[in-house]
Amino acid sequence: MENNVVSFDQAVDLCNRAGMRFLSFVKKVKKGVDADETEVKHEMFLLYLEAAKSGHPRALYNLGVCYHFGIGVGVDHEEALSCYEKAAEGGKTEALVYLSKMYAVGEGVERDEKKADELLKKAAEKGNPTACFILGGHAANAKDTRVALSFFKKAAVCRNNFAYCVDMDDAQSGKDYETVRDGIGKNLGKCLFFAAFLTILVVRVKEDYAQAVEWLKIAFEECEMPECAIVLAHAYTYGEGAEQNFEEAEKYVKIAEDVGLHGASDARDDLEEVRARKNALKK
Repeated sequence: MENNVVSFDQAVDLCNRAGMRFLSFVKKVKKGVDADETEVKHEMFLLYLEAAKSGHPRALYNLGVCYHFGIGVGVDHEEALSCYEKAAEGGKTEALVYLSKMYAVGEGVERDEKKADELLKKAAEKGNPTACFILGGHAANAKDTRVALSFFKKAAVCRNNFAYCVDMDDAQSGKDYETVRDGIGKNLGKCLFFAAFLTILVVRVKEDYAQAVEWLKIAFEECEMPECAIVLAHAYTYGEGAEQNFEEAEKYVKIAEDVGLHGASDARDDLEEVRARKNALKK
């Protein structure tokens, strides 16, 4: 099969949005019909509806999203709730996140903040990046840095359970439906960044420095987060989590400067000072 094609059977089996969205466009192009956004969304809804008949957790979750937000079908909170509950029972942690949201605001169910918190924590315990990012953010706002780190680190450690599509090869392989810029992919990148940032620059857990550098590289290269350049520059400047390497540090400082990151000038000053000090010792 060509790399840029996802068959109907594959899309239904994988139940991922990237594959199904691509398929819906392909079907309309073959029919000679312009790929109208509204029609594409309805086509996606029909595909999820068909796939959900098998009880596939990801299909049920995607169908729940359609009902919840009116994607390709009218908003129906009761149907969304039912789909999310079945998906959660099947192990789809993102369904727990949306169930939490529905209980928090009373969508299709009586408002229950305690229930909402329980559902979100349950998703976070399994490493769901969205839940971990939300709860980690709450802890950080409450100045509880170590608890915040524990949530971000949980997502980082469990990241392979929440892979996302970056191209059609990924869509065919069974990775999750998000892209690096959406949903799980975006929140995973944030968790990786903050887990590394807190580990190296705030809490300073030295035994985790090397792992933190790896998290930064994943967030920088795969999740497209330029913010990581600042911390990577620090790591290579001081040799924390990676062997001291001024050329690598210079590369990341330059990236930080080029995109105008806050702290780029400080990173430059640190690099120049440490490099000058080391050169002086050689003389």
